[in-house]
Amino acid sequence: MCLSTLKETQCRRPDSRTERNVLRTGLKCCAHRARLLCQGHGAEGAALPARISFGRALGLVAKHPHNMPRGRVVAGTFADPVMDAPEVDDEVEGTRWNPANLTALVVGAGPTGALAAHYLAMRGYGVVVVDKGPRPAPWDAASVPLVLSSRGAIAFEELGLDQQRRVGPSAPSPLRGVWDAAAGRLRQQVDDSSAFRHAFVTDRSGLASDLIDAAEQRYPDRVRFHFNTELVRAELKNRIAVLRTTHEAGAAAAAAPASPASQQGEAGPAGQALDSAQEQEVYYDLMVGADGVESTVRGILKAKVKDFSVIRPVEEEMGCLPVSRLPPPAQEPLPGFSTSHKPQEYLYEWSAPGRPMVRIFKDHEGVIGGTVTGLSTTTSTEAVRDELLAAYGNFPPEWAAEIGRQVCSPACPAARRACILQCNQFWGPRAVLLGDAAHAVTGASRPVGLPAGAAGGGVGVGQGPSAAIESVRTLALVLRGAQDDLDKVPEVFSRVRGDAVMAMQMLEFMELTRGGSAARALKFQSLWFAWSALLTRFFRFLSEATGRLLAALLPSQFISAEKVVSRLDDRRIGYSEVIKMMQGYATPVVALVLGGAFVGLLMAYNRMLG
Repeated sequence: MCLSTLKETQCRRPDSRTERNVLRTGLKCCAHRARLLCQGHGAEGAALPARISFGRALGLVAKHPHNMPRGRVVAGTFADPVMDAPEVDDEVEGTRWNPANLTALVVGAGPTGALAAHYLAMRGYGVVVVDKGPRPAPWDAASVPLVLSSRGAIAFEELGLDQQRRVGPSAPSPLRGVWDAAAGRLRQQVDDSSAFRHAFVTDRSGLASDLIDAAEQRYPDRVRFHFNTELVRAELKNRIAVLRTTHEAGAAAAAAPASPASQQGEAGPAGQALDSAQEQEVYYDLMVGADGVESTVRGILKAKVKDFSVIRPVEEEMGCLPVSRLPPPAQEPLPGFSTSHKPQEYLYEWSAPGRPMVRIFKDHEGVIGGTVTGLSTTTSTEAVRDELLAAYGNFPPEWAAEIGRQVCSPACPAARRACILQCNQFWGPRAVLLGDAAHAVTGASRPVGLPAGAAGGGVGVGQGPSAAIESVRTLALVLRGAQDDLDKVPEVFSRVRGDAVMAMQMLEFMELTRGGSAARALKFQSLWFAWSALLTRFFRFLSEATGRLLAALLPSQFISAEKVVSRLDDRRIGYSEVIKMMQGYATPVVALVLGGAFVGLLMAYNRMLG
C-alpha cells in the first residue's frame, strides 16, 4: 500500500466532458457547505475549531472551491461524499439519457444494495434487486451488529427514511460509547454534541428489512426485489444477466408472508418477469454489485475485464458468530443495563487476552443480540457455556446457555472472517462495485465516532459500513453530475471514489498492525504484505511522534496525529485529507534521515580519498 499512489489524482485535471459536469455539480453543493462552515452557521457550525487554517489540511472547506485546483476538488470533495447531494435544479445541462427508460440491476439486497435501489429509483430508474439469500428479517441468521457513523446516517436523512427507528433522528438514541463489561467500567463516551458526529448501532438484517419495505412502499412501480435468486453469469457486451432461483426459493416463499411486491406480481420495471424457471435472462442498462466480500459481480468483472485485479492483503483467522434474541438476564450484568440504559445507547463488550470476546447491544425494541468470537469449541452447548462463565465472572448464565445453544446448532452459519480487499478499479462496462464488493475492511479501526480503542475488530464494526454507504452516495452524485451517461458513469465513479478508498484502507491497515492489536491472529497473503505491515507501523510511529513533538512546541499551529484521526468523527472531514496530513508529518523526517545518511556517506568517502 504505497503512499505515493495517493498523489495520483491530486494533480489530475478532468479529462472528459462528463467528469467536468460531475465537477460542476459538486462544486455548487460544496460552495454552499463552505459558506455555512465559514460563517459558523447554527450550533453545528459553531462546533468547528476556531482556527481554520489547519482545517484546510483536514478537509474543511476554508475557501471557495472555485479557487481550488480542479484535481484537488475531484479527489478531495467527491472521493469523500460528505456534502449534501445537490438538488435536481443544480444540474448544468439537460438530461441526455432518460432514467425512466433505463433499468438498473442491483445484485445484493443488504443495506448497501437496498440504499442503492432507493437512490436509483428516486432518480427515475427501474430497479431489479436480486439476492441469493432469503428476504432479510430482524435478527435472522445473517444479522450482525452494524455501526454507522454520521457518514452513513446522512443517507437516511437525504432519502427521508424517517419511518424506520434504527438510524437517524427517529432512533431511540445515538450511540454514546462502549462498556468494558468485563471490568465494569464505561470507556470514553462518544462526542454526540453535533449531528455531524452522531453514530448509531443496529442489526444489519433489520436495517436491510426496513429499507426494503420502504422501497416497496415508495416505488411500487419502479423497484422489484427477488430473493433466493442468484446471478449466474453476465454478458457485459450485450448487457444480459443470467439469473437462477436457488433451491431454497420454494420453501422460503411458502414460509414468508406476502410482501407488497409479491401481491402485485413479480414483473420487473422494464416488463421483465422472474418466475421459478431454472435460469432466466434479464436485460439491464447498469449493473450494480453490492453483494459483499464474495461478490459474484466482482468475479465476473475479474474474468472478463482486462487488467482487473483483486487482492486480499490480510484477513483475520478468527471468525465471529452471530447470536440473537438473548433472554433478559435475571441479574444485571452492569449497573443500569436494564433500567437506565436506552436501546442502542451503548455497545457492551466482554473481552480479555486469550479469552472469547462477546459484543452485544439492545436494539430499538429492546432485543439483545450481537456476536461471539474466539470460542475454543462449538461442538457442545455445555462446553461453550462453561467457557464463557469461566472467562467472565459477571457474564449472565442465561446468555451463556443461549449462546451455546445457538452456536452449536446445525442452523448456525459459518464464522465470518473479516479481511481487507482491494480492487484496482471499481467498474466494468456498464457495471460498478459498491461497498464490501469493492473495498472490504476488517473492522480493526474504530468506528468513526467511537473513542480510540473502542469496538475494534469484527464484522460490521469499523469503517466498512459507513464507507459502503458513502460509495452509494458517490454513485448517486456521479449519476446526477454525469447526466446519467451510463457509458461514462462507471469509470468516473471509480476515479472519484478511489482516492478515499485508498486512504480509508490505509488507516485500516495502520490500526490492524498496531501493537495493541498484535494479539489478533492475522493471515497475510504473502511475505510482501507482512513486510508492508512493518513499514506501515513505522510510518504510523513517525507520524504520531512528529505530531506530538510539533503540537508540544507549536500548539497554536499543529495538533497531534491522534487528534488528526479523531477529526474523522465529523463527517465533513475526508479520509484522504487525514492521510495526507499524517504523510506530511512523516515525510520530512524520512527525508531528513536519508539526507543525513547521504551526507555522512559522502563525507566518509571524501576522507577515504584524502
